[in-house]
Amino acid sequence: MSSVLLRAREAFAALVAQERLAALPIRISTRALSTEEAIGKPHYDDLPILRGKEVMIEAEFEGARGHAFTSAPAPWEGTLQDLLALPPDSDARRAILAAAMNAVLRSLGRIDRTVHCRDQDIERCGQEMAAQLRREFGAIAVGQVGYQPGLLAGLVRYFGPDRVRVTDFAHENVGREVNGVCIWDGDTRTEDLVRSSGLVLATGSVAANGTLDDILRLARASGVPLILYGVTAAAVCHLCDIRRLCLAAT
Repeated sequence: MSSVLLRAREAFAALVAQERLAALPIRISTRALSTEEAIGKPHYDDLPILRGKEVMIEAEFEGARGHAFTSAPAPWEGTLQDLLALPPDSDARRAILAAAMNAVLRSLGRIDRTVHCRDQDIERCGQEMAAQLRREFGAIAVGQVGYQPGLLAGLVRYFGPDRVRVTDFAHENVGREVNGVCIWDGDTRTEDLVRSSGLVLATGSVAANGTLDDILRLARASGVPLILYGVTAAAVCHLCDIRRLCLAAT
């Protein structure tokens, strides 16, 4: 099990107890969203959700919504007490926990931007995120863990293709050249990416697919700043003091 996710769940349990939520007759329902419900109609046609490699699940809690990407969707419904008893020992359960924590923390006003951006905001977010990072970090080498075309396009624009590296776990993406950048194999080249970068951006999906601990370890061993992007890890980042960047989500 992910030690980071377990730490997040422990902090979440303490918050649930503090707010006296566990005993309330409130239920969290999680369902898979259709592609159009999740992201609308963006320009890109190679996002994982459009290729059927991932789906978006949505948790609802007292009118607040929380999203999480996963390749292993599973319907689930229960109380907060039930949720905290669910061991995060599979991709499906980790995604359920991530989405549910996003919804609950959103309802409490602890986090925002837990609902994925839609349509052309996906492209705009990548450009704005890259511009912000260039202003903050300067002309450094940037590693992107998890191929996301909008972010990659922004990074290439503001840092140049020679300073951008990308890894992905989807084998159909490995070896592709996009915007002048070759996509490396996430299974074998993520350590190379971290060691050759001055900044690493990782998709928040790492909180749900079980790879967050490894990426954090690599970044810390190399002394490289790590930022998670997107909605999936919103609550995990808040609870575990990990920096997150997400500009267009709602």
